[in-house]
Amino acid sequence: MPPPQTAGLSLGERLKNLAQTLHQPTASPSSPQSPRAGASNSALANTIGRFVKEYYDASMTIVAGLEIALWFRVLISALTFSKGSWVLLVIYTAFFRARYAQSHFVQGAFTKGAAHVDTQLSNQNTPPAARQAWETVKGGMRSAHDATDLRRYLGGAQSMKKPQ
Repeated sequence: MPPPQTAGLSLGERLKNLAQTLHQPTASPSSPQSPRAGASNSALANTIGRFVKEYYDASMTIVAGLEIALWFRVLISALTFSKGSWVLLVIYTAFFRARYAQSHFVQGAFTKGAAHVDTQLSNQNTPPAARQAWETVKGGMRSAHDATDLRRYLGGAQSMKKPQ
């Protein structure tokens, strides 16, 4: 029995072949050869489109929260002097600053997190030192944001924001 044609192909090549097979060019819907060929493709496309529209915002909000958590994880590893963690902290901080500038999801996650901490610290039982420390952290974050805002140095040119 001869080996199947896909025996030597990697998984990526197999998936590419599958995608090409499923996405064969079809005749126009008005041609007599395939009057219903485009209907199944558009139904699948509509299903995928609905799925993306329904879950995109929630997914991106979760991703933004995970990016913030990852930054804190990298910070903790830098504070414990793990090998290479300071370089990683600098690189990830630069990446994260760019993400913050471009993504309203990341900005919203920061706003929501800050509001949550403000709510927790507004309790009368919270020591004044904790409130003062939080205000210092917020002030430091604002200063870092303002110092790394490239629009400030480029004459205030507005860049197009992408919702990612």
